[in-house]
Amino acid sequence: MRRGAIFFQNGCRPILSPNFRAVSSLPQQPATGEHLKTPANPAPLSLFGALHERAGLYSELSKSRLSALVVVTAGAGYAAGTPVLDPATLASLCVGTSLAAGSANTFNQWIERNRDKRMKRTANRPLPSGRMEANEALGWGVFSAGSSCAILAAGTNPVTAGLGAFNIGLYALPYTLSKPRTEWNTWIGAVVGAIPPVMGWTAAGGDLVAMPPALLGATLFLWQFPHFFALAWIHRKDYARGGHQMVPVNDPSGERTAALIQRYSLAMLPLPLAASSMDVTSWMYALEGTAATSYLLYLSQEFKQDRSNDNARKVFKCSLWYLPLLLGLFVFHRKRQESEGEETAMEAAKAAMKSMCLHEALSTPHGGKILCPKVDAVKRGPEGSAK
Repeated sequence: MRRGAIFFQNGCRPILSPNFRAVSSLPQQPATGEHLKTPANPAPLSLFGALHERAGLYSELSKSRLSALVVVTAGAGYAAGTPVLDPATLASLCVGTSLAAGSANTFNQWIERNRDKRMKRTANRPLPSGRMEANEALGWGVFSAGSSCAILAAGTNPVTAGLGAFNIGLYALPYTLSKPRTEWNTWIGAVVGAIPPVMGWTAAGGDLVAMPPALLGATLFLWQFPHFFALAWIHRKDYARGGHQMVPVNDPSGERTAALIQRYSLAMLPLPLAASSMDVTSWMYALEGTAATSYLLYLSQEFKQDRSNDNARKVFKCSLWYLPLLLGLFVFHRKRQESEGEETAMEAAKAAMKSMCLHEALSTPHGGKILCPKVDAVKRGPEGSAK
């Protein structure tokens, strides 16, 4: 009988000969991304389809969602610096900042393309997955960096363009190169994150050294530690596979990670009070900002007591809404000189919301009596007589 034959018995029931190799015993294809790659002769894409596909790759390379958050922080700095928004300047700031962030992310992925292959979170990025050539990615990084600087210089001012160029270099070189070498990479990255709101402030014509951009920058700097350490704790095994020196990777018990999250959450607590006490914002910002930060501090304490992925995820999710909330409140409660001419949209919004403000209701006379003791004391004056 021929080897490997199938012969039939008992009503044509198939029986394999002992020498027949079943399909399941054949060597299996390695669990790599090779079988996921596009076939050698794929169906041709239409021009629109090809452009859409390429745009998607550049979006991934630039980390468009992260870049959008950077633009929001820059926009907050701009809105805090001017009562009247200039559409052309704001558009130049947003486009230029987006390109700067995209360029920095592109250089980061170009440098880390081999380490990204080892991590589940990053293995499908354009470069490690083979969907884009390294030279093309490098070219995009150079182009977006140059375009960013040109747009910021022409549409805002040279100071803002210089800050953007500095941030690209700081993220692409010191930050990226330090990730496999030292845990201090997170602190370098926090400096990078603190610069965009300062760019927004200078784009609005503000001085580089001033209290409002310092407060915004400090908020961004401190916020990044609970945000990133919570994320890194959840993905600590993946970061270890990539060879990254992150605190959670080198902290099996999680004690250091939890302590840092709590420490930097606590450090953010005085910032709203400082902004209000220095007359940068109204006292409502101190009240609302302290309440939001207290909740983040509460979650950090929960993580410290139980260093689980679930508790880390709660801290991370909280950080996602905490930052835009605090930036929005800062801009809304920002004190500025009354603008001349027509009422601005921000002033109109504040006037409309006064009727919903508890403190405003307490400080308005009811039957000749002011319910807020502080406002009442101010109006009565040192002599105690009503003014």
